Amino acid sequence: MVDSLFPSTEATVDDASPESRRKRRRISETAKETAESSEINQESLKRWRTNRVQQIYASKLVEALRRVRQRSNDGGKITSAAREIRDTADRVLAASARGTTRWSRAVLATRVRASLKKHKKAKLTGARKPRKDTAAERKRSKLPAVERKLKILGRLVPGCRKVTVPNLLDEATDYIAALEMQVRAMESLAELLAAAAPRSTLTRP
Repeated sequence: MVDSLFPSTEATVDDASPESRRKRRRISETAKETAESSEINQESLKRWRTNRVQQIYASKLVEALRRVRQRSNDGGKITSAAREIRDTADRVLAASARGTTRWSRAVLATRVRASLKKHKKAKLTGARKPRKDTAAERKRSKLPAVERKLKILGRLVPGCRKVTVPNLLDEATDYIAALEMQVRAMESLAELLAAAAPRSTLTRP
């Protein structure tokens, strides 16, 4: 009965506590980041779905693949043609993003790190590989399902291993939209090449 007469006293004390204020601040900041991320996601989806962006990417990809072929014809060393094509397609895709996203900057930086790693590998031939950290793997397996899936998503999206959840979702949305555009552009190029192949065989003497 007494509690019903004074219902707001304890709630007022809790609301005025520093911990409750910090919680409300974190909630408001997360809501703000989520709203901003949704706006950015809509813009990125529209950008990657335009025909102009797809055509620009396809033309740049063809130019890059021609340079790769020219380098191989000139005696340049290419370990794997499929891997070289995939890396070239990813670099052109990251360049199309113009460095506006974390994943695109990470893909472009990977090329520099890969070249440095080759030089180190040549010096350290015969060095033993370090053992995997099984303790870290066991720790990851004990994480809740949502956190475990977010960590997996962070590993799949380049450069997003240590970002906040709203930023991770924002980057993943943009990355997926860019990959979808990449698939469409490659399918269009494959159709053009398939249509041009019979003509080239017929014109041969």
